[in-house]
Amino acid sequence: MFKIFLIIGILFLNCFAKEIKTIDFSGDIDLVLGDFSKSNLEKVCDISYPSFYKFWKKNPVFKESDIVICRELLEDYMESLGFYNSLVSYTIDEDKAHFDIKKNEQIKISSIKIDDEFKDLIELKVDEGFKSSNFTNSKKYIYKYLHEKGYAKAILDAKAYVDIDDYKVDLEYKITKNNLQYFGETNIQNNANVDNELLQRNIEYKKNQEYSSTLIDKTYENFFNFGIYKYISVEPNLDTKEDIIPINIKLIEGDYRETTYGIGYDTDTKARFKAQYKNENFLGNLKQFTIGTKINSEGYNIYNNIYNPYFISDDISLNNDISYEDMNYKSYSQKKIEEKLSFSKDFWNLSHTAGVLLEHSTIKSDLQEYKSGSYLLNSFFYQTIFDRRDDILNPKNGYYLSFYIENGSKLIASEMDYIKTQSEFRYIKTFDKFTSSFKTTVGTLNKDLPIFKHFFAGGDYSNRGYSYQQVGKKDPDDKPYGGLSMIDSSLEFEYALNKDLGLVTFFDSTMLSLEENKFNDKFYNSYGVGARYYTPIGPFRVDFGFPVDNGGFVFHIGIGQVF
Repeated sequence: MFKIFLIIGILFLNCFAKEIKTIDFSGDIDLVLGDFSKSNLEKVCDISYPSFYKFWKKNPVFKESDIVICRELLEDYMESLGFYNSLVSYTIDEDKAHFDIKKNEQIKISSIKIDDEFKDLIELKVDEGFKSSNFTNSKKYIYKYLHEKGYAKAILDAKAYVDIDDYKVDLEYKITKNNLQYFGETNIQNNANVDNELLQRNIEYKKNQEYSSTLIDKTYENFFNFGIYKYISVEPNLDTKEDIIPINIKLIEGDYRETTYGIGYDTDTKARFKAQYKNENFLGNLKQFTIGTKINSEGYNIYNNIYNPYFISDDISLNNDISYEDMNYKSYSQKKIEEKLSFSKDFWNLSHTAGVLLEHSTIKSDLQEYKSGSYLLNSFFYQTIFDRRDDILNPKNGYYLSFYIENGSKLIASEMDYIKTQSEFRYIKTFDKFTSSFKTTVGTLNKDLPIFKHFFAGGDYSNRGYSYQQVGKKDPDDKPYGGLSMIDSSLEFEYALNKDLGLVTFFDSTMLSLEENKFNDKFYNSYGVGARYYTPIGPFRVDFGFPVDNGGFVFHIGIGQVF
């Protein structure tokens, strides 16, 4: 009975406990980044404040019991980083709690016993500070290495002997490889409308091949990229007594039909709206059907796409795009019906696409030198891409090359014969917190075509010292002519404040000439600064560009990768 009254009393007093609104840290802490930065210490204590744009949410409040728990969590965190003699104290003054942190000396690694084969796999060295996370990771790296090399049933016995009296840590790794293992039978459970033969073609390993977890991971990735499964399991059965390992694959279909809506804004197209329906397994075997519309301040576009990734065996894919647009550009307005039929295949480490492009455009030109009217331009086209970036959405290292050629031909009822090419090169390299990025695009036209076939530059994906399509020669009403020859380049340097936020500085340069194959015309240069906030769908970009010749500045916002 007494315990019940005691609990009730504590709860009663807790109701009147003073609220703590601010928690601060001082002592041995990092100013911005690091293990002991304020943001990291708040994460340790599970303190989370709403983002600045969520102004309607209130900041959290705390009680003294929360502060006590926070101190215990901080002490555990300090020990995990090797600071066993650290001191964490706190004071509470009115509605503020203040933590004082003294790290003192970090415990050091005195010895490491490990076979020479595995020494380079671990991030631990004698006489360096000991972190429990590094020790845990070292075991993961060793297991990963063993499984990649075919030793799926290897045994690892790793121990960390912590001596507080002598203030040292001794590490010992005992590794027993056992026999090499080999892939056995594969059992597939699949409830989607996808042929078993197609699934087999996406399995990276073969029966009786030496076991490798890398091939298991690649097989999982292949099925994940199908985009139709809500559950994927590619599991080796390690419970067998033999050295043959069966693989169990289980695939459960998810909702592969999706209707999406979206609104957005960027400085090139202003406010925009998108609505789209997509079926990722249309009539089975991963054929895709898409229909949608895009609307912005300049007009609208309606599009339809049919894609068959396995049109001919698993080698050649088919893609058919049909679209209609009614858009107002800087120098002309356009109503266009377009069909683009293409076939793609990967070989020689390159992606190759070839097809036919049919375009019927009705143009109202705002330039006296270019006539309004209707044009039927049909062409054969070819594109090849060599992409070695480490990530498509947010690359940090690698390079990208592409070449596109479009050959208008009267053989397929085009009003004009012409050749248009566009080549692009991108390079990204990261050194610690610095990322340097470079790209250049070179475009050529072998004759003066209607204005809608010209190259244009300027905007948040091009020369950022200029507004959208505003680089180059313009008429008295500030309408751009574009060009028949183009070089458009950007150089950017980024410093990462943290994993989500970076600051950039850049230099952009563009040449647009109204003559064919002329690349020594005037270059329009600009420089600027900006910021990047990284999201799952690409970086949110804010840039201020300053043209060298004109003065003033241009402001850009957008989302998506430029490099």
